Amino acid sequence: MANPIRQKEIDERVGKFADKFWGAFQMTENGRIKSTILLYSFCLCWVLLALYGGCYALLIDPLEAMLQGMPVPLINLVETLVPAAAGTAVASLVWLLPSDKRLLPASYVWLTLLMLVCLVTLVILMGWGYAGLILQFFGMFVLAPLVLGLGTSFLVYYLYWKKRPPAVDPARPWKRQ
Repeated sequence: MANPIRQKEIDERVGKFADKFWGAFQMTENGRIKSTILLYSFCLCWVLLALYGGCYALLIDPLEAMLQGMPVPLINLVETLVPAAAGTAVASLVWLLPSDKRLLPASYVWLTLLMLVCLVTLVILMGWGYAGLILQFFGMFVLAPLVLGLGTSFLVYYLYWKKRPPAVDPARPWKRQ
């Protein structure tokens, strides 16, 4: 039997966390969104999903025709990495926009969370008997774009962050930080 007092404390903590999380998507008094990076990166993650889906849809058939007669592991590797690299290259064009540079890495984090939810949902719906097939599918078509995209975007953001000019304190403009 569960302790009702302890359960009430847990429910309150979960409720506070949920309110704080969803509060980031709400409007402020002047009609602006509280956290634009959350909203924009969430929307961009859907664009990335469509981009990678399009790359796989467009490139699988030509790659299959080119690699006909090759060993199956090589075909699988090429058909996994080439569309993922093409999608990552196109997605990296977001760096050319004069927007917040945290947008692309945050979008890949959202995409990773969405794909984890999809993986868990697929395993639950299809059962443990198909877990190997599901993991093979995710390894070929989900893991490669996520690893390439996350790695590239975080590396480029780190290099950008490392080279940014030091912030100037408005109270003490004579002192460099």
